[in-house]
Order: sequence, then C-alpha cells, then structure tokens
Amino acid sequence: MTRKDKTMRSGQLDSDIARNIRQALKLDNDVPDERISVEVSHGLATLEGIVETNLQKETAEADVRRVKGVRDVMNRIGLQSTLSGSVS
Repeated sequence: MTRKDKTMRSGQLDSDIARNIRQALKLDNDVPDERISVEVSHGLATLEGIVETNLQKETAEADVRRVKGVRDVMNRIGLQSTLSGSVS
C-alpha cells in the first residue's frame, strides 16, 4: 500500500473515497463534475477546477462533505468570469 493510499480508521482507502466522491459529483446535475478534479489524502479531499457559479462550487463541496470517510474538504475550485472568460 502506498503512502498516498492509506487505510483510514473507517477502513476505507483514500482511492475508494475519491471514487465515491467522483460518483457523488457525477450524480448531482447541478455540478459540472467533468470540470472538477479530486484528490484524497488521509481523508482530506482537495477539489480543483473551474466552474461558472459560486453555487456550483458550494454544491460540489457540500456533496463531498456527505461522502463517508471524508474528514475535511479543501475547496480550490475557481470561478470563471463570464465577462472576460478569466478565472477569479
């Protein structure tokens, strides 16, 4: 077992938690899951990517927090500016 794929106290591997997170995001029609990447280390889920609205960003984080085995979430999702196409 690699350092990146440690068994959590709940008995879940980080890779299993990450897979469950991706599934949860995919099931939520309000979240553009294809634009969000997920990494999990020791139960800490890190989200990165670019979405169009703050609601999408917040909804993605809420979805992740409900996944069993997630201890905390670092939400690094950025917002795409609709005026200039830039990231904020």
